[in-house]
Amino acid sequence: MWGNAFAGKSTLCYVMVPSTANPGAVPTAVDIAMIDEARQRAGDLILRTPLHHSNSFSSLTDRDVHLKAECLQRTGSFKVRGAHNAIGRLGGGPVVAASAGNHAQGVALAAKWAHSPATVFMPETAPLPKVNATSDYGAEVRLVGRDLVTAVAAARKFAEETGAGFIHPYDDPYIIAGQGTLGLEVVEQLPETGTVIVPVGGGGLLAGTALAIKSHLPNSRVIGVEVEPAAIYEPYRRTGILEPASDEGTTICDGIDVRVPSEIAHELIEEHVDDLVVVRDDQTTSALTLILERAKLMVEPSGCVGIAALMEGLVPDDAPDPIVVVLSGGNIDLLLLGKMVRTGMEASGRYAELRVWIPDQPGQLARILEIVGEHGANVVDVEHHREGFGLPFGTVEIDIAVETRGSTHATRLRQALAAEFDLRM
Repeated sequence: MWGNAFAGKSTLCYVMVPSTANPGAVPTAVDIAMIDEARQRAGDLILRTPLHHSNSFSSLTDRDVHLKAECLQRTGSFKVRGAHNAIGRLGGGPVVAASAGNHAQGVALAAKWAHSPATVFMPETAPLPKVNATSDYGAEVRLVGRDLVTAVAAARKFAEETGAGFIHPYDDPYIIAGQGTLGLEVVEQLPETGTVIVPVGGGGLLAGTALAIKSHLPNSRVIGVEVEPAAIYEPYRRTGILEPASDEGTTICDGIDVRVPSEIAHELIEEHVDDLVVVRDDQTTSALTLILERAKLMVEPSGCVGIAALMEGLVPDDAPDPIVVVLSGGNIDLLLLGKMVRTGMEASGRYAELRVWIPDQPGQLARILEIVGEHGANVVDVEHHREGFGLPFGTVEIDIAVETRGSTHATRLRQALAAEFDLRM
């Protein structure tokens, strides 16, 4: 099977690579030869994303930390790697996919390159920027249900009814092989890599990357990072049972909120991945803020979980340096970004909200502001309530939001206010 030549005005083109398998016979396993073939098929279409040494995160963790900026990939995430590999071998027929956002964009762009009509089913809860981007790349978007499972079922039904090729977001050998090209890049960019930390949703990126890394650097360590409450592969190592995660609970990491495991990915993960750890949303939010501030990169929550694991001490001390942390995507709603930055600043002590009860007497508010100024904090907002809210008679409630230099600074300010006033929070 040969890839389709790209006939547009762009200087990019498909590299004509013979497939080792009949497109109608999908293999049930992935090997390094498939990843090498995916790399050849990618040609110039898939970007070789930068691998930056991070002085900031190296200093913060006392490790040698490098950031694989896959957030700068076409469509804003690694997903286009696998989508292009899977679609590029089909010969230009119609395709259908299901995704919460990043896979959708990858499929849409890869289908555009291959001149294949694309239909993408997305949950009704998918972030609007990801929905719009998928449509802008040329795919027909259909919103169904509230989760990825419903979207996948709708896409499979569409494939059965129309004959379109179904491009699974992660449970597909060609998808996994395409994602594995990221691992080949890491090996080339930093041959002395000691540890690679990879975000985990359905497991395609981790499985492919781990296979590529271990094939070339067998003594390296690969660590996968899942998020609560969507973890599926880490629980297996504790229970010996591979099963879907509960549908209870939500996470800000919509890109890796995948609760149904892949047998193909699982087999590779068990063979090549050394450690699996789980982070929480609050840890991820703090990591996102740090990445923005220190690395100057816009990374979506799902792409921040590796840094969250590193900052929270979840990476084993004996994991060898240099450490490569994969920042897997950068597609984030700007409204969500603003909320997350504020939450992250609060978690790190850089932003504090204080509630103070004071006597209803002249000069009391001025004294509060004086204390804030004496301690070098910056007032962001002040609210003044003189009645209601369950206040005792003659008492005024002051809600004040301030920016501080960190948690120690915020603590000193709280102590100073508590020494003179009734500090409620």
